[in-house]
Amino acid sequence: MDTSKEVRRRHYRAIYELFWSENARIHLKDIASRLRVNPRTARRRVEEAFSQGYVTGPQLRKRSYANMKEYVCFVNCENPTEAYLDLSRDAAVVYHARLAGFASLWVSSTRKVTIDGTPVIKGLRSDYHVSFAPYRSWEKAIEVMRGKIESFHPECYEPTSHISSHWDETITWDEEDEKLFRYFESDLRRIFVPVMKKHLISTGKIYQFLERLPQCCTVTTSFFPEGISAYDPYLFVFGTEYEDFIVDLFSQMPTSAFFFKVSDMLFLHAHVKKDLMRCEDLGAPSIRQLPIPGLISELLKKGIIESEEHAVVEYHWTKSL
Repeated sequence: MDTSKEVRRRHYRAIYELFWSENARIHLKDIASRLRVNPRTARRRVEEAFSQGYVTGPQLRKRSYANMKEYVCFVNCENPTEAYLDLSRDAAVVYHARLAGFASLWVSSTRKVTIDGTPVIKGLRSDYHVSFAPYRSWEKAIEVMRGKIESFHPECYEPTSHISSHWDETITWDEEDEKLFRYFESDLRRIFVPVMKKHLISTGKIYQFLERLPQCCTVTTSFFPEGISAYDPYLFVFGTEYEDFIVDLFSQMPTSAFFFKVSDMLFLHAHVKKDLMRCEDLGAPSIRQLPIPGLISELLKKGIIESEEHAVVEYHWTKSL
């Protein structure tokens, strides 16, 4: 790798850390100061980080309060492509994905929707928990994860409540909040003027909305060391009594991971390096050498998880309502 590319990648990482730890709306001049470059170069680095998939976000995801809850259903159906297209036209569906694995569709909606198929898992979604991606290689990540599994003792496990839910609580959320959420949902760094003009919303209301965001929403910024297209998107589902250990374990991966619960099952949406989950040679020795299946096998052997299934996310749509 040439020096200029190494410098750029360090800048992409620094941008991710600034968005994550300080302020998702940090000013460009402050980014330039931290990167020790001029504002023009800083702008270019931010644009590159987003356009090349090293950084995604900052994005918003609603918490699980009773007045903003989402229903999630994983379902198998005979014609998932047709069902996917039908769901695209349902105003209640805010997200849906075509899966290849334990289910054929993943559907999130503002109310219960009817899907022609067999439900696998369904229920209210918890809050999301998003990992901070450590700056390390996959080899180091797998080594750390193996060590954590080897040293795990059930009697020493203490829950830390990484994932919470608020299904029996309500929070102040009006029509203007909803409009601002839709505007900033996919990019919290968007400028104010368009939404102010379109919906006649004051700057005071916008600043109030931004101040309340941590209580109402999960703010997510994700990092992918090689660019998001270098990885396969997987959805894992675990049955476990040690969910906080599993969250901590898979948070060791160098790509950002999303965790949430539906019913009593723990879900992990992760972007994984291709050769960690699959290979051309299907012989038994090769299968045992695949790092992530190997880790999952150890989790099952030690009784840390009771079950595991997964699916590849083939395509998806987050609806802008």
